[in-house]
Amino acid sequence: MVPQTAQKCAERLLSLAPRLMQTLRVEMRAGRPRELTVPQFRTLVFYMNHKDAALSEAADHLGLGMPSASKVVEGLVGRGLLVRAANAQDRRRVDIALTPAGMRVLAEARTEATAVFVRRLANLSNLELDVLYAVLGTLETVIGTDSAEGSAPPIGAPELYPANAPDVK
Repeated sequence: MVPQTAQKCAERLLSLAPRLMQTLRVEMRAGRPRELTVPQFRTLVFYMNHKDAALSEAADHLGLGMPSASKVVEGLVGRGLLVRAANAQDRRRVDIALTPAGMRVLAEARTEATAVFVRRLANLSNLELDVLYAVLGTLETVIGTDSAEGSAPPIGAPELYPANAPDVK
């Protein structure tokens, strides 16, 4: 039997996740013409964490069918953010990887997305922020990583969230 508190936590997580993603979508759509859609952003993150992964792997990770994933990747290739290359070991396979421009755009988009949440968290006290950070760490441990995320950097990875970044407050 699941403890009542675990049940309540699970329900709250399921309620919060769509709102969290909606906030991210709204903020990423508002602004500059070079912005990425959420699927494009997630695709770039996937290829940052999975060097030379196949399109089918990205589609699985993104929860998209192959045609939709192919369209997203093709758009990013067309913008010079991803590159396709023949696999050296298997000529039937095409590897997809971030370009240097893709890394720059991803870094900018991630900085902007982080700023959205920094603004939302700015009114919390230092104690509340410390508690939230600890809870997020626990949540990360509980959720873990699936096979498609196996090499994903953890929350707080230096290349995404520098240790010397200024505090929220």
